[in-house]
Amino acid sequence: MSKRPTAIFVLGAVLALVSACGTAKAGTALPKGDDAADYVGAKFEQVIGKLSDAITDSRDVTNSLDAYFKFDDKWIHSTVTSARAGNPESRAVRHRSQKNPDEIIDTYTPADGPVEYTYLGPVYVQKGVSPTAWVSMPKPEGGLVLPCVWGGVLTPCRMADSTVAAYEADKRAVRGAKSLGDGKTALTVNVPFGIFVDKKVEILPPSLTSKIGPELKKAAVPATITLNPDGSLVSFVMEAKFAGDGHQLELKYEFRFTGKASQQDMPKLPDASQITVLPDRAAMDDFYRRLGEAQGS
Repeated sequence: MSKRPTAIFVLGAVLALVSACGTAKAGTALPKGDDAADYVGAKFEQVIGKLSDAITDSRDVTNSLDAYFKFDDKWIHSTVTSARAGNPESRAVRHRSQKNPDEIIDTYTPADGPVEYTYLGPVYVQKGVSPTAWVSMPKPEGGLVLPCVWGGVLTPCRMADSTVAAYEADKRAVRGAKSLGDGKTALTVNVPFGIFVDKKVEILPPSLTSKIGPELKKAAVPATITLNPDGSLVSFVMEAKFAGDGHQLELKYEFRFTGKASQQDMPKLPDASQITVLPDRAAMDDFYRRLGEAQGS
């Protein structure tokens, strides 16, 4: 399995080990700076090679991502909620723009059958991406084996990738750890904005990446990972506001598990006459081309 699915659970296991060490009271600071790097780094090295399959164990859960990014006067803000339930598993992802409520893209991959579905909001239907709001297409050949390739956790996996890359580049990226109320533990890692961009936490157009100079690349984006006493992930947040190279940036990405999923979290499909069928890769490529043009217009 690739490194991407491992990353978020590598950090999760590190924090589980951190929270298991000692009996720190709520709000107690654990080692900071270089001490934290040594303290957590040793645990990191112990578990990094043992978690290649950990992400596949997360079943029957719902989660959410709130993503905000602003570069000078240009900004985007979206929310993504998702659910995975059953065995074999069904998955649903709901993407909503906070700038335009009609910008909706939902995906639904039922456990049964050879196809998955996409629901398009009014903006995309009006722009001719599809004659109907619902579209069906063949399921990916890889199926649902690699969770990090689906929209429910794609961005948090990239957040994790960037955090791991920051740690591997400089152990001092680990800036602090502390115990919270109810036995929770939080770790903060500073991620250089250059790594944030390289790992595509937010995919930026060339018109913006060309403006990112050395000052912005070095700017720190704190990543805070919070775990329950049992080591399960509570939240994963990257948040920063900074300036450099003559530009102002602000961002906040907050991912969290929100509860237990069931088949009630899966959408109801309309009559087959209201679903546009994309039978093969060529039709899918043409659909995604039109969707990309609509999103960029």
